[in-house]
Amino acid sequence: MNTKQVGEPSRIKSSAFDIREVSNQAQKYFAYYKKNTMSQDLDNYLAQDLNFSHNCKHLRKYIKEANGHGYYAFEYVGEYKTLRDLCKPKEEVILRIASDIVSALMVLHSNQIIGRCFDIDNIILVNGQTPILMEFGYYPKMDYQIPEVVCDIKMNEKIDVFLLGRVLYYLTVGKELPVYTLKNFANLEETINLAIAETNYSQHLKLFMQGLLQKNKQQRIDFIKLAQKFDNLQNSKLLNFYSNDFNKFSIQINDQLQLRQEFEVKLLESGPFIIENNIAIAKKGPQLVFNNKLMVSEVDLNPPQSPDLSFEDDLFPPIIDSEKDKIDNNFMMQSEKINKDLLNILPIFFDTIECNQDIWNRIFFSLYRFGLLKKLSEFILNFRKLSDDLCLWKVCFALSKISIVLKQELVNDLNQDKNIFFIDEYQWKEFIVQDKDYKRMKLKLQQDLIQEKQVFQGLTYKQIQKGYQIFNQQLPQNDPFINNNLQYEIFEQYKIPYREILSENLMFFKDCQGRDTALIRLLLLMCIKINNICDFDQISTNYQYVNKILYQEINSIQQLEFFFLNYAEYEFNEFFRNLKDMYFPQDEQ
Repeated sequence: MNTKQVGEPSRIKSSAFDIREVSNQAQKYFAYYKKNTMSQDLDNYLAQDLNFSHNCKHLRKYIKEANGHGYYAFEYVGEYKTLRDLCKPKEEVILRIASDIVSALMVLHSNQIIGRCFDIDNIILVNGQTPILMEFGYYPKMDYQIPEVVCDIKMNEKIDVFLLGRVLYYLTVGKELPVYTLKNFANLEETINLAIAETNYSQHLKLFMQGLLQKNKQQRIDFIKLAQKFDNLQNSKLLNFYSNDFNKFSIQINDQLQLRQEFEVKLLESGPFIIENNIAIAKKGPQLVFNNKLMVSEVDLNPPQSPDLSFEDDLFPPIIDSEKDKIDNNFMMQSEKINKDLLNILPIFFDTIECNQDIWNRIFFSLYRFGLLKKLSEFILNFRKLSDDLCLWKVCFALSKISIVLKQELVNDLNQDKNIFFIDEYQWKEFIVQDKDYKRMKLKLQQDLIQEKQVFQGLTYKQIQKGYQIFNQQLPQNDPFINNNLQYEIFEQYKIPYREILSENLMFFKDCQGRDTALIRLLLLMCIKINNICDFDQISTNYQYVNKILYQEINSIQQLEFFFLNYAEYEFNEFFRNLKDMYFPQDEQ
């Protein structure tokens, strides 16, 4: 700490500054002293965070002319307390605070600045009702490890949505939001949702918070939804900004976020790392090709074990004599990334299973159908940015609706503890009584279903309406499938119209070239058979081509993810033909 600091310590905490209360020429200010831990290379970010003008009462106000004694001066607002001092306030107070924070974020976003580091210790409350963000922007270190950081996923403006959820979590639960790590990543979201569910607030607020705190940023509430929630006569500019103007600002914000995160990574990796003589020395074992790029584990950053040079033979690693050995080694190297991907596309997934491994493996295969639907939907959405057609809008709608239909069927079966996973009956009865994760899975699926229905009835249906408007077509009236009906029954009732939409998309992609479109075609065909493509007793039949490619019997969804991740257009086309000949031998399409 700088020994020349003046004034009294404040109760506002910051990762970048020591914040004190000082009096200067009969005026009182918040004095921000830069911490010695902050690199001078970040000063450009600091200038950006400080040098913008605003009239928002919910953001700190920089008083440049009052700077002195090595500090940055900000307006002192009188008596205050931090949000940490609030103890489970009334729901209307929480919603008012949330609305004011969203208004403050709009001002930041309109100036190409991000919230990024606001929390209960740097948001103050004046007169018991006016929250003020005293920390934000690109300069400070993030004091909370959001899910995107854990999984090394590119961040975007939705980190502010998650941090808003973190603030509301403390106000409602009375405890700080638990921190995501690789070890707890699979299960922590459920723990958080359970803590929210146990509070005494309304179901409406609980669902809202769960939407803010989704670990998958794609499933997180977006700012248009936030604006709709808090939009009123006084605040109508919220919806106007996020509906019309925000897109052009978000690109610049997200680029800045990426650069700032890359700078943080450079600092973490800036320690000494010596490679002597640039000679690659390997122990006996498989020869791995790294394409001349240094590969560093995302988890274990310790230096590799020193090679044993006691035998001259160690300088000459044996050549791999089997394609299977190469595949096995590549699979092991990519297993961490594969597990992260599965965490993002499955309703529930554990990368390590302590007991009942065979049973859980069968369950994960069944759940993988939801992963295939989600994977295909994401590919289609990305393709729409390049070449649009109404059939692409329709298939996104169809995938969303059928996912809810299948999940409703699954929840209904699990509520009756039906053995739908081809498990020995005695083992199944023992499993449903003793395995705690099974009960957690049931609850998680029920919660997901509620949220997916809400999103479908609102956003998804509006999207298909928008698609028909864009292409100057009328939305079909009294259509049994393209509607916002939530009285779901069973897959068989929707099978024909669902498959017609996917088949229409197969025709659209029929003559397209390239790896991604080949994968889209393959996923479309698999999703046409989505009701049984992931049945455990059909694995050897459905995936006989993948068995041949990987030189082993498929017995886990990780192997399928490895296939999708590593193989090329040719293999995808061959697998497509294999499945088509198997299920639709008379189809000339």
